[in-house]
Amino acid sequence: MSEIYILIASLVTLAVAYLFIYPKFARDDVKRLAGLDIAVGLIALAILAPFYWGSPAEFTFFAFDTTWWIFAILVYTALEIPLFFLYVRARGLGPQYRDAFKSDLSFTQMASVKSVEKQLTDTKWDGLRTREALRFLVIGANVVTVAGTAFLFWVGDNDLASLVIVYIGLLFILWFLLRKAVRLIPEAPDSVLDERMIQERNSTYFKAYQILFGISSVLVGALFGYTVATDLFDEGDGFNYQIDLTWPQIQAIFWLIFGYAVMLPSMVMAWRESKRLALKS
Repeated sequence: MSEIYILIASLVTLAVAYLFIYPKFARDDVKRLAGLDIAVGLIALAILAPFYWGSPAEFTFFAFDTTWWIFAILVYTALEIPLFFLYVRARGLGPQYRDAFKSDLSFTQMASVKSVEKQLTDTKWDGLRTREALRFLVIGANVVTVAGTAFLFWVGDNDLASLVIVYIGLLFILWFLLRKAVRLIPEAPDSVLDERMIQERNSTYFKAYQILFGISSVLVGALFGYTVATDLFDEGDGFNYQIDLTWPQIQAIFWLIFGYAVMLPSMVMAWRESKRLALKS
């Protein structure tokens, strides 16, 4: 019955969103629509949380069992996809979506020209661009990423694993703040940067790659060490190895790599800028 309640809640939320919220507040603005869509989805999840927090993993989505919040996200997404395409088609927003989200940029250029131009002259986020704030963001991002990974790896498959929602939320908040702090320069296309900025951006990505390579090497080295240790203790046959991972542990590995992959360029640039500000003071 719990699945039915989540299904009903998702249907009601989507009905309100597509019949009232999106037509009134987003209209034909595809970026505003995308932002509202994320906000409505998170609000729906937050409303369900007090009722299902700590529920056992007895929610069945087709052929597999999962936790309540993953089930809620999957159900909400499955129901929204056809509604989204109907809304886009009814309002003729297909060309706008293609123009807004098609990418002729490389992986190092994820921000749009308009958003970067705005950030280069924006002063609203200058509080994040002081030496102390930049260092706090970089250190905080590292602490949250490492602590969250360790927590998920050791928590086991119990109710506390639901706190992964908090961990994921903190990662995206820190990523957002880091991007604002460095004015989206690590993600900017060449057309909006001068020669010095382009060199700085490219150098930032090179350093970020080196760090990510080091992190990945440690993880692969740990896997290699596990196989060697297994053979030394006569628990392996030298060819076949069994690695038992819980769902939280799989998430720990995923969010560690993903978190650093998306945040490292901004983290590197933020740390460099904090050092420059320290020399000026």
